[in-house]
Amino acid sequence: MTVLLRRRIARSLALATVAAALIAPAPVLAEDGARAGEHDDGRPCRDAARAPVTTGVVVNNPVAGDGDAIVRRICGMVHQAPNGSLIRIAHFVISGTSGQDFVDALVAAHRRGVNVQVVLDGWQVTNAAVTALRAELGTDRTQRSWLHVCTGLSPEGNTAACIGTKGQHNKFYLFSETGGAADVVVQSSANFTDLNTTTYWNNATTVVGSRELYDAYGSYFDDLAAERRTDDYDRAVTTRVRGGTVTAHFFPIADGDPVVDHLARVSCSTPTTIRIGMSEWDTHRIGIAQRLVELAGSGCRVSIVHGPMDDDVRELLSSAPGVELHALDDGGALPGRIHSKYLLVEGEVDGRPGARWTLTGSPNFNTTSLRRNDEAMLVTDLKPVYARYRANFDAMVTATRD
Repeated sequence: MTVLLRRRIARSLALATVAAALIAPAPVLAEDGARAGEHDDGRPCRDAARAPVTTGVVVNNPVAGDGDAIVRRICGMVHQAPNGSLIRIAHFVISGTSGQDFVDALVAAHRRGVNVQVVLDGWQVTNAAVTALRAELGTDRTQRSWLHVCTGLSPEGNTAACIGTKGQHNKFYLFSETGGAADVVVQSSANFTDLNTTTYWNNATTVVGSRELYDAYGSYFDDLAAERRTDDYDRAVTTRVRGGTVTAHFFPIADGDPVVDHLARVSCSTPTTIRIGMSEWDTHRIGIAQRLVELAGSGCRVSIVHGPMDDDVRELLSSAPGVELHALDDGGALPGRIHSKYLLVEGEVDGRPGARWTLTGSPNFNTTSLRRNDEAMLVTDLKPVYARYRANFDAMVTATRD
């Protein structure tokens, strides 16, 4: 069977699975295989389940002993990528036992004929996992597979971006074919590190079958690999999928804040709740907090699970009636630390009630994610996606109270 024919078949299967997934009342892409406790050797990637790939969400819950759900799902996609297909990955850190486990899956894919292309931040790239991946893929971007490490060393001297001035902080995966689907985009908050698979709360959203979204991420990936430098990349692409829309934002941007822009569309004349799970929040993004206080004053309910947060942001939010704060910021011990970066809106958007919005991706609410880092963020109104994030948020709130 030719690659072209296989791709057409995969695309047909993808459209069918997307339709079924988005029509179904239950959230799609739930847990897909063995639980974390069944991998005492710390290598869940090795035998990750080969499950059909559909639009949906996977999250981890370290309190429930399931810290490696995202690892299993992404590795399951790598295992199913066929000979001649393409995997493209933009990542911040791949390290430790978890990172080596993932690298082993990529090496196996490359050796069976999958084209594997990876862009990494310049931080922690001398560790054993990255060294092994570089040795296998090489660094020649004229070849079918390669590893590129960003060379734009930050003034701080630790991270190195490909487009911006601080770090290549992306965590996304593109599969031309896998698990019966084509044009697969996975946007995650998780690094492939041991902490991210044991005590960190993370998420990953998968969208299949949208060529426009896949190509938008692919164009951004090309610009990362070519190191087309600018402090104002600022690109957004919106595409319709069955059940709603998906918008991708790519960073860095020089002016404005797309999160504030999205919150400007929210109103409170009908019952509306904003839920935020945010790893880091600094003073530069206090405009988000100010808008949340305005919305709370207008009758919206605001609930936030957060990690490290600058004092003036915390003081503003904690003093506002209608705003709840829940800290989840111990990365070394359970209940763990939130590493997710998402915002949920349930209620009134653009003057219409009943909205279910999800904003998710790799950017924190800080100046580096907005102005200096290479980052990507998805905004979607797909209700099954929202439902999965809502359940994850409730689980984190419960963890902060236990």
